[in-house]
Amino acid sequence: MNHDIDALFARWARPDSPGCMVAVSHGGSTVHARGYGMADLELGVPITPATIFHVASISKQITGFLVLLLAEEGRLRLDADIRTYVPEVPSFGARITLRHLLHHTSGLRDHFTLMKLAGVRPMDEKSESDIFALLARQKALNFRPGADFNYCNTGWVLLACAASRATGEPFRECVEKKVFRPLGMTSSSVRDNHTTLIAGRAAAYDDGPKYYVPNFDFTGSTGVQTTAADLLRWAENIIHPHAGRSEIVRQLTTPGKLKDGRSVRYGAGVEIGTYRGLEIVKHRGWDLGYSAYLAMYPEPRLAVAILGNISTLPTATLGARIADVALASHFPAPRPQPAGVPEHVLRAKTGLYRHVRTHRAFWIRLVDRELRFAAEPAAAGVPLRALDATTFQAATETATFMLDGKTLTMREDSGVDQRYRRARPWTPDARALAAFAGTYRSAELDERLTFTVDTGTLVGKRRRWRARSLSPAYADSFTDDIATYRFVRDRRGAVEAVVLALDRIFHLRYEREAARKRRGRRG
Repeated sequence: MNHDIDALFARWARPDSPGCMVAVSHGGSTVHARGYGMADLELGVPITPATIFHVASISKQITGFLVLLLAEEGRLRLDADIRTYVPEVPSFGARITLRHLLHHTSGLRDHFTLMKLAGVRPMDEKSESDIFALLARQKALNFRPGADFNYCNTGWVLLACAASRATGEPFRECVEKKVFRPLGMTSSSVRDNHTTLIAGRAAAYDDGPKYYVPNFDFTGSTGVQTTAADLLRWAENIIHPHAGRSEIVRQLTTPGKLKDGRSVRYGAGVEIGTYRGLEIVKHRGWDLGYSAYLAMYPEPRLAVAILGNISTLPTATLGARIADVALASHFPAPRPQPAGVPEHVLRAKTGLYRHVRTHRAFWIRLVDRELRFAAEPAAAGVPLRALDATTFQAATETATFMLDGKTLTMREDSGVDQRYRRARPWTPDARALAAFAGTYRSAELDERLTFTVDTGTLVGKRRRWRARSLSPAYADSFTDDIATYRFVRDRRGAVEAVVLALDRIFHLRYEREAARKRRGRRG
């Protein structure tokens, strides 16, 4: 087994490459623990079992465990409004509970995406106070709490804040006392100040390689620093809970529910599903130059931990390949590969699709007899592997696509379907493009978007971002690699606003400045 795992990571096992630490446990015993590549390229320090990594969103299950523990102690109430503990949260005319936040069903907009739109650069410092200031400006939710699932980091920062206020202790100290210490996670900590020194921590890199470091001063959604060995201790607690903790683990790994009774395949900080017929509890983490993955298979009692210090490490795919090796005897025989789908059948599924609620546009393209899913008509996109004539698996293995030629249903790891309908492509002429030129302002971001026309193309520009050429989608809408821009007209047909839709933000409105001034004069 060790040789097969080594082969998976051979491309990073070099003295001039960042890499990762990989650890596997089976039945409570470690069966593989090896570092590949360098923890620090400048100092020539290799990755070892003692190397500490920032594990990004894997932190959420630690936060979820603590919140459930505090609820058991009576310090937090899961069905209480978050404003009970954090009154700075706007009311939004809706009750957002801690349970909504745990299951990503709150409807809150994601603070990372909001910051990106507001011109905050990836390695800029980001604090809890920045998040609260941004949250205070928001006037709307993505959806009513409990009506849908959408992954949201904002809610987990609020959960950490609620835990801290309920205990009267800094979140990092509360986690240390109630989680890390009892589980023997002696090399783990929560980093709530980006200037804090952590001995033995791996530096983080982007392709190049070049430094790519998260400078975060908030917790809950991220912030845990740990080793692969400590993550395996944590995983064993989930697979085989310590005495008195089985009920907490049960709640942690129980899927959330929407108001209409549908389940989401997300517990209180973990994704819940199956892989090749086996139950799996897992989560990925990604923050700039750090990539991490933790998967737990309760029935064979296997855990896989991958902690990396390079942004492009495909942790979920590698984690699945490790399971293929380690659990070969547990898995049923592989299904035969489906017969090739005829090209004319694939071609009938190509075209432009529009989300039924958010209005986000995507294209299905055919490239070298392979369907691809892309946010722009000429983008490379994500390859889709045919499972049969109507069902396709994303190459990232995070979504399944059902295509019947008229509709697109995308089923992500959450288990909640996202539905798109085929839309009519639109090709505006120069006169039509001129109607959209101008400056638009979002009061919720205090940020402006400016659109100009350059050689027959609409170009968008925001503060601290390069200008981007936009591709026409359906009528009065455009896309780039960030969002779909849907222009809105008033009763006279004049363009008065643009509404953005992207992964974790729906219906963010920017008012056209000239139109806003006219309305002000009429008032």
